Amino acid sequence: MRLACFVSLLFLSACATPVSPLVRDGHQADYITMDKSDRLLTLWENGTPLKTYSILSMGWDPVGHKVQEGDGKTPEGHYYINDKHPSKKFQKFLNISYPNEIDKINAMKLGVSPGGSVGIHGDKGGWQGYKDRKNPAWTLGCISVTNYNVEEIYALVPLGTEIFIQP
Repeated sequence: MRLACFVSLLFLSACATPVSPLVRDGHQADYITMDKSDRLLTLWENGTPLKTYSILSMGWDPVGHKVQEGDGKTPEGHYYINDKHPSKKFQKFLNISYPNEIDKINAMKLGVSPGGSVGIHGDKGGWQGYKDRKNPAWTLGCISVTNYNVEEIYALVPLGTEIFIQP
């Protein structure tokens, strides 16, 4: 009986997601910067880089600012993390407040929908139809990182955190 309990506990502990030292030590991001050209996302705390992550994927046409739904672009500018939730497709999802008021006005002038539901999420093996890992642009405009990294980002980034997305 003891052996069965020990084996069960050993199995369960092997399945657990390891806790990041940054999370364990109580760190929290004040703001996020993302450099689209370098494919890097950096969390900042008290004006100091807390951690930088490689971006696996952005929209299929990532150069330039997102203007309308379906354009395959990742937005550029100043936004906020306005929602966080677990995701069946992508492990975790941190929603970015795109479109902001300027984005909405610009889309309205063009007579198009600005789109929405842009965020930071995990890989989760890819979305149906976008499983080719050789293609670095498989999202529809979101920012994809590894599942391990999205777990850490999710824990370190509170709601309301500013994100500055640069070309």
